[in-house]
Amino acid sequence: MAVTVSEMQEELHLDGEEGILQSLINEGTDYVRSAVNYDLPVEEYEKYPLFDRAVKTYVSSYYYDRSTGVGTNKGLSMMINHLRGRVWGAANGKD
Repeated sequence: MAVTVSEMQEELHLDGEEGILQSLINEGTDYVRSAVNYDLPVEEYEKYPLFDRAVKTYVSSYYYDRSTGVGTNKGLSMMINHLRGRVWGAANGKD
């Protein structure tokens, strides 16, 4: 799966904002991949529903608070840590 603009519009109860949401989806996808293992193609990440939730959490967080002064959302940090474990496990035959 991949996070879409229409999913984010529904989740955030928005009409419009397509450009901003697509930009945040792209950034969130890149951010999560960078935090876990950027060498893996995005298609590998899309096997995990937690990846989509992490991207959605990134988008939601940065849509409402576009500053970076508060740091990473704690829930997003936890999802990234779990994804690291899943990706490591898959790479080592443990998933």
